[in-house]
Amino acid sequence: MNKVFPQGENDYAAAGPKAYPGGEGDVPQSLPRFLVAHCGDPASWIYSDQKCDGTNNCGDCSDELSPVTVCPPCGPGWWHCPSTFFKYCDCIPRRLYRDHIQHCSDWSEEYACPGP
Repeated sequence: MNKVFPQGENDYAAAGPKAYPGGEGDVPQSLPRFLVAHCGDPASWIYSDQKCDGTNNCGDCSDELSPVTVCPPCGPGWWHCPSTFFKYCDCIPRRLYRDHIQHCSDWSEEYACPGP
């Protein structure tokens, strides 16, 4: 199986499946099972703490969306929408809300009425 490395700081490293060094992509046997989460692609895996973190770590959003993963709804720091960026899946960070740049395919983060 392949480890999926998340996008790095300042967008320098693209997310996507990569082989784990020295292991032909297999999950290292030294890792406890609870530390590993499998992606929708059976050949890819991530660390468990990368599930439901709002970022597309698997490359196919399977770490954020069902049926592979069941995540809670967007938290208070997130805006729910169909994202146009592959870095996010179902929610975008609120800091991107009403910044005059389209981040949701329906523009909802730009044209929605502000909340209380």
